[in-house]
Amino acid sequence: MAENKNHSLGVDGKEWTAFWSLADREVRRLLRVWKQTLVPPIITSLLYILIFGYSLGSRITEIGGVSYLSFIFPGLIIMGVISASYANSSASLYISKFAGNIQELLVAPISYMSIIGAICLSCLVRGVIVALGTIFIGSFFAGLTISNIFVIVTVMVLTSLLFGLAGIVTALWAQSFDQMNVFAVFVVTPLTYLGGVFYSIDMLPSFWKTVSLFNPIYYIVDAFRYGFLGISYSPVWISLLVLLGLTTLFFFWATYLFRIGYNVRS
Repeated sequence: MAENKNHSLGVDGKEWTAFWSLADREVRRLLRVWKQTLVPPIITSLLYILIFGYSLGSRITEIGGVSYLSFIFPGLIIMGVISASYANSSASLYISKFAGNIQELLVAPISYMSIIGAICLSCLVRGVIVALGTIFIGSFFAGLTISNIFVIVTVMVLTSLLFGLAGIVTALWAQSFDQMNVFAVFVVTPLTYLGGVFYSIDMLPSFWKTVSLFNPIYYIVDAFRYGFLGISYSPVWISLLVLLGLTTLFFFWATYLFRIGYNVRS
């Protein structure tokens, strides 16, 4: 039945109405349970600031000409965006699968790209709110400067979309709650901690410095830090290209899984 669904992003009024209705539902869902969706990542970032910023900051005077606390602050902000965006799409879509109401969505007059776009829009809303909340609270402890607002906004938007799409792919693939945690625990978390949030890759031995260049989250953190502090260890255009490429890849991957009905069609 869902095989006849239009796969392209529609431009007619009904398509846009369906898109905004779904996006509105997703945003209302995350705002309704704000104590679970918005507060925890902000508190986590604050704890990182207090624990790492002040404990290690007393021993590491500065990195790249800035204080250690100021150095890690951009990375902590983008960490919150990553976790919030991924959790938003993966939980929403998997619960929809688990409850069985995803079938209603698949037969509704809305394209797969619109479904993905609406979910990702809610991920972006959640990611931006978490980022702004972290910036507001963290600014009381760490100095905040802005070097390039365009880079900051671009990295934040693409990162939120990328991990929102990664959450969609994971939710479509997973057939149990245990499998839902595989990507977050064994991929996102290790790559995040090894992505240069708490250190500069210039501090690493040459071998591990080379290994870090194969970590996509390193480019996200490095470019985002450049937007605030004006310092980076890889060309910013390369970081943005990596981020854009991964976002595009996951978008087509998610679209393909929807198109073939992977784990959602009986």
